[in-house]
Amino acid sequence: MICLCVAVVLVASLPTIAESIGLPRIVPSFNQNYTDGPGAWGHCILGTGGCPDQICTTGCLVTAFASVLGYYDVSLSIAASESCANKAQTGMDPGILNDWLRAHGGFGECSQDPMGSCCLAWNELPGNLELKFYENRSVADLNPVAAVVIDHALRSGHPVVAGVHWGARCRAGSSQSEDCHWVVLTGKAGDIYTIVDPINLDPADPQGVRTTLNAGTRGAYIIDRYVVVEQADAPPVTPDIGPSSRADSHATVERVTAAGAALALLALLAAVGLAVVVLANR
Repeated sequence: MICLCVAVVLVASLPTIAESIGLPRIVPSFNQNYTDGPGAWGHCILGTGGCPDQICTTGCLVTAFASVLGYYDVSLSIAASESCANKAQTGMDPGILNDWLRAHGGFGECSQDPMGSCCLAWNELPGNLELKFYENRSVADLNPVAAVVIDHALRSGHPVVAGVHWGARCRAGSSQSEDCHWVVLTGKAGDIYTIVDPINLDPADPQGVRTTLNAGTRGAYIIDRYVVVEQADAPPVTPDIGPSSRADSHATVERVTAAGAALALLALLAAVGLAVVVLANR
């Protein structure tokens, strides 16, 4: 009986092995602040109808969707007359997506912008996307229900675009306290979500920042609203849970090794417990 008690204690003291989740393909990363380099898009006017904004100032949502559309292999063609770069372009980046939206009624009026049509018209996005909108019912952390929805989406191969805040106000002088910024959730390493952050403070770098939800460019992010982005008629994705093959997950091969060792130890302890029971009954 002493051996069995020891086995129980050892099992109880084993570390919990948190699940890691990753999308099956790489999510491209784009920097909304890219204003200094070939094909730079950060200076391009965002929206229509006299909107005074630029991609570098308020284009995080458009930049996030450029990453998602790139993930789904969506390519757009822009005529030179519609291009901020004054040349015909084909592909996917924030500049091309912004130009396409400007030419196809992809922006509308919103209360926080007194001039022009500066806000994304969600239903005008290209790529045959299906958007599912949710809210996180907590201002301090991630609600357990929201975590279940997000984890299921990532397991199914669907990126999640999330509006976040990191302080009491979005910016100085503003009363807005939610959806201060938009990021793309790409996976989960243990309890930590990996993201593509469209804000990279280097204006010469076209790439966004690959980081985690609690270490964003602006600080630790709290999710407010989030959107599961699926592509209609896309072939089903086989969930890829092995962290060693994940491009956007911070999980390591050592995690898999630790999991295997823990399982082996559990099996050994179970065998010891069974042997004790057999000997006790003799």
